[in-house]
Amino acid sequence: TSEVGQSHLVTRETKKIPNDNQHVRVSSIQSEEEKEKSNNCYSIGSSSPKAGLFKGMAVILHERGLIQESKLRAQCKDFKCAKGATNCCCRRVLYNQPDFVAVESNLERICKARGFSVLFLPKFHCELNFIEQCWGYAKRIYRQYPTSSKEVDLERNVLSALESVPLDSMRRFSTRACRFMDAYHKGLNGKQAAWASKKYRGHRVLPDSILHDLDGAHV
Repeated sequence: TSEVGQSHLVTRETKKIPNDNQHVRVSSIQSEEEKEKSNNCYSIGSSSPKAGLFKGMAVILHERGLIQESKLRAQCKDFKCAKGATNCCCRRVLYNQPDFVAVESNLERICKARGFSVLFLPKFHCELNFIEQCWGYAKRIYRQYPTSSKEVDLERNVLSALESVPLDSMRRFSTRACRFMDAYHKGLNGKQAAWASKKYRGHRVLPDSILHDLDGAHV
């Protein structure tokens, strides 16, 4: 799954959470979201005609004591702020507020309540996410099934293809992803990381002599 081009993994934490606690945590998430909404919207319980409506960035900034910033334009043209700018528009000022920067996404909050961790990976680096190789394996199996346009056949074939990925293959894919992570951590570029991953196939990490090996191979 991706959000704005960013890949993420959802992993199960080792600590088990009883069902009752799950419901409690989900309820607390909802209450936090309602509280956040009430801070950014006019009070629903008031008699004001604006009750429940979004206050607007200028009002929110003014309430935070950022009087001068609240007088700025709503956003820069085409939402493209100047490089390095922090107070060019209301949108940019709010974007850089600590509580806006540190807030967890809905995905993180909901997964955390159910005992999962969400690990965000760099954009456009499928080699770091071994689930991509699992998808590739499943799609190869899927293409071997007879062609059909019936929804029941499509669903059955998809589930069968996904179930066909062996656990040993998943482990190998995970090891490959770890090699790429270690390669980038050691300062290798994409071409060098691909070469090292093939040379040290089966290794979870690369040897400390990898830079010397690259020089010897003229990579």
